[in-house]
Amino acid sequence: MAASAKAVIVRTKRAALRKQLKDSQISFTEVLAVAVTDEIISGMKVVTILESLPGIGKIKAAALMDTCDIAHSRRMKGLGTTQSQKLRTALNGRAL
Repeated sequence: MAASAKAVIVRTKRAALRKQLKDSQISFTEVLAVAVTDEIISGMKVVTILESLPGIGKIKAAALMDTCDIAHSRRMKGLGTTQSQKLRTALNGRAL
C-alpha cells in the first residue's frame, strides 16, 4: 500500500511538471535547477522533459538529443554539465 501511494505521488508530480512546461510556466533551465535537489524530477527522462516543451514533439526531441550527443535513455540526474549546456544553447536558438 505504501509503495502504491508513493507511486501515485510520483506520477502526479511528474504530470504537474509536464503541464507547467507545456503551459510555459517553467523553463527548461529552471527544471535543470530543480532536478539537482528533487529526486522525483531527477529521475525523469530528458526526452520526456523535452517533449513536454511547447512546439517540441517526439521528432524534434529526438533530434535535439542526437544533436547534443545525449542517449535517449538518459535521465535528468545523469546529464553532465556539457550536455545540459548544449541543450540550453540548442533550446535558446531553436526556431519553431
